[in-house]
Amino acid sequence: MAEAAQLPEGEHCAPPSFPYPYVQLDPEKAKLDGYAGYGKSKCSYGAFEAVIGQLREKIGYPYTHVPTQVLGWGGTGGGGWGTLCGALIGAATAINYTMPKSDADKVVSELFGWYCDHPFPEFMPEAGKALEYEGPIEKSVAKSPLCHVSVSVWCDASGLKAESKARSERCARVTADVAAKTVELLNQFHSKNFKAVYKNEVVDDCMICHGKGHSLENTRGMMDCEQCHTDVDPNNLVDHIKKSWDLL
Repeated sequence: MAEAAQLPEGEHCAPPSFPYPYVQLDPEKAKLDGYAGYGKSKCSYGAFEAVIGQLREKIGYPYTHVPTQVLGWGGTGGGGWGTLCGALIGAATAINYTMPKSDADKVVSELFGWYCDHPFPEFMPEAGKALEYEGPIEKSVAKSPLCHVSVSVWCDASGLKAESKARSERCARVTADVAAKTVELLNQFHSKNFKAVYKNEVVDDCMICHGKGHSLENTRGMMDCEQCHTDVDPNNLVDHIKKSWDLL
């Protein structure tokens, strides 16, 4: 392995060019580092440090000047608000360091789509090394990238409380899974093997009317519509259309 580049001590330099360089990383190490990072400063920091930490070790500067602690705010969906899952906040930020926005949007979208459909948690720490809860944890599929939805769906599946140690352990393991998937996608992109595969047909159907350039054009986004809009019967869209146009 080439010696990591270091900024000469005391030397003034211009800001590094963007995006920053990338080398192939180890998904398994990212998984372990993400899990450990959750224990230090929760999900957003854990996922971010799992990626940036490896780049710091392998490349050095400019990653030696990236303070990963700044992603601590993203825990619990951002300052406790339960918005975007903190692991996704940290992961998406790390992705953006290594590629132009036009490419990052595609990779981030694929990560978010994977998160929505993945049965979490998959990661299992070694016996005796769990952060807060030993043994298997109930899996659930969030169908959403939002923290409060992801947690609530898991609480329903497990029958456990949102403030339980098991829930915190679940989120630590989710952080590990997200960190590993992020490195997997980054490795694919930077070796020119990335291909976006996520697709949500429900969203596509809704955007025929509600999306850009169509009759209503009153929403944006890619999240599953039916999860929140429970009043819409996918088998009877005629009434929904009439209601949208005040025809009922």
